[in-house]
Amino acid sequence: MTILDVFLVPFYLGLFYFYAQRTVRANRHDPLYARYYIKGLNYKFFGAFSFAFIYLFYYKGGDTIAYYDDASPVMKLLVIDPLWFFKFIFGLYNHYPEILLAETRSTGTSYLAKGSATLTTIRIAGVLNIFSCNSFMVLTFMFAFICYQFVWRAFKLMVSLYPVLHKQFSYAFLMVPSAIFWGSGIGKDTIMFGAILLFFTSYYNMVIKREFRIRDLIMFLVAAYVTALIRGFILFTLIPCVMMMTMTNYRSKIKSSVLRFLIGPILLAGGGGASYFFVKSLGDSVESYKIDQLEKKAEGFHSWHTHLAQTEGGSSYSLGGDVSYTPAGILRQAPMAILITLFGPFIWQIRSPVMLLSGVESMVFFYLILKIIFNRKVYQIWDMITGDPILSFSFPFIIILALAIGMTSFNYGALVRYKTPILPFFAVTIILINYYYQKGKVN
Repeated sequence: MTILDVFLVPFYLGLFYFYAQRTVRANRHDPLYARYYIKGLNYKFFGAFSFAFIYLFYYKGGDTIAYYDDASPVMKLLVIDPLWFFKFIFGLYNHYPEILLAETRSTGTSYLAKGSATLTTIRIAGVLNIFSCNSFMVLTFMFAFICYQFVWRAFKLMVSLYPVLHKQFSYAFLMVPSAIFWGSGIGKDTIMFGAILLFFTSYYNMVIKREFRIRDLIMFLVAAYVTALIRGFILFTLIPCVMMMTMTNYRSKIKSSVLRFLIGPILLAGGGGASYFFVKSLGDSVESYKIDQLEKKAEGFHSWHTHLAQTEGGSSYSLGGDVSYTPAGILRQAPMAILITLFGPFIWQIRSPVMLLSGVESMVFFYLILKIIFNRKVYQIWDMITGDPILSFSFPFIIILALAIGMTSFNYGALVRYKTPILPFFAVTIILINYYYQKGKVN
């Protein structure tokens, strides 16, 4: 932070809130905006400020600051060599510009200038940094503000489907502490949080609601591409899950009982195939996302995160034995991996104030799940999942992504960040199951 931030931050926050007030006025006939839009934005900005403050003054470093240090010189490239700037930003030059490497070495952040995931994050941060006047705090608030638009879009969609649950959904999308904190800073987690919500809402609008707009198509393709570049394994989860949502939505409209029976496996196979070929085609140009290297990436995540936990005092966890990424090994370790992802860190594993936030939150989720499991109508849950399109998306999305995260993180510092996109859908699943418990049946 510099003295310039003292003047820039209030100015930019004023611009953001001016836009927010205009948005509320433009939607004055929708009570949702007046009740929640600015309230949710306040939470988001509080999360962004807390995130920046902790990394600046508590950790005194970290990836979010390193991303800023690597993105900052990109603005100079626009003046030095505009052609190379645009080549780099649009991925035509798939390396960090050599002319800027000296600056990243001086800040000790050159380790980020490698790989599609970090380079994509640097590109996005580099473009936004032009408009933030090279201010770390302004760039942080800019990341949070843009991500909030996608969070709000998902919240608004859910309320349009279940209007009576607007208050409950406001907790799920606007007030989950970990999502507010980890989804508001400069880095991959904020980008992925926004991209996944954008992917989901754009797909729902086009395919389920059948309100096809070019804007939704463009946003869907951008969200899918960014997701594939930063965390390609999530795309393997998203596509089959939206296929399952589509199947659930249209199955009741199919008259043929044979076709109704077959449509599920067909769509699931189609979703799996689409995921495979999308990531495979990406792998043809991005080495790290070749299909035959996914196991190596998982093993690399395991080794690196375990090393960080052991050398930097992080909170590591174990799945109860040697990790094996064979189908049999994954199946054997799946229950523990999912349990740790959804409900960890446990209270006795907390090592820092930041982990305390996640630990308390996980206890709340665990309590709510126990209430669902011990409800006398628990036998209805399968009918709910297979009868409601949102649940048919969120339930497999939570389970599969929780498994992938639990099998690759191995320290809670990484895990609590990676599971951020799960949290709103986890909350939505709990809300909808309780809603159907009270209602007594699924539509």
